[in-house]
Amino acid sequence: MCFSFEISMLTGIFSWSIGLFLLQKNLTQFERNNIFFLLIFSSMQFADAALWYIKLKKNFINFFVTSFLIPTILSLQILFNVYVINNNTNQLLNYAVAFIIIYMFLKFNEYGGYSIGACNNNFSSPIWGSSEIKLYEMIIFIIFILYDVKRGFNTFVLVSSFIVILLTRFYFKGGYGSLWCSIACLISIKYFIEYKNRSFKV
Repeated sequence: MCFSFEISMLTGIFSWSIGLFLLQKNLTQFERNNIFFLLIFSSMQFADAALWYIKLKKNFINFFVTSFLIPTILSLQILFNVYVINNNTNQLLNYAVAFIIIYMFLKFNEYGGYSIGACNNNFSSPIWGSSEIKLYEMIIFIIFILYDVKRGFNTFVLVSSFIVILLTRFYFKGGYGSLWCSIACLISIKYFIEYKNRSFKV
């Protein structure tokens, strides 16, 4: 989760603006998929903004965002990577994806479906679903959203993600979602630099 309503909104708008701009360019299907994934990934910042806006009060908005919207956005990232980018037909992987998605919905509903309280770090970042994401859960999630059967892992995104995880775990002492906006902005800038000189679609 980003550190305030303003930061969540601004970084979300930043990522989406770059993504929508780049979609007007002549990109390959692989590059377009990268941008679509970025839009899904950075949608989390708007979910965070909603939680910050209500000051994490235990109300319907908190319940809807925590129990439904957040796990849905996380699930869409896995589904997009496995079935759109990788065009998966492996039945075993299908079962694994189904298990992980069900697990996420159960996890974010474990304590009533609310994000309340804050982890003990320098930014007092709220914890999604009031249950801190475990390190192994985050690693499994990253593997499922980053692996590409044809190209392997996106090294830049993989390294950036693990740096953020380590910083969050050992420096911020919790709140893995805290730097979500940082990853989204880094990816946005990377894609902007790579694709900005492409011609516009006619």
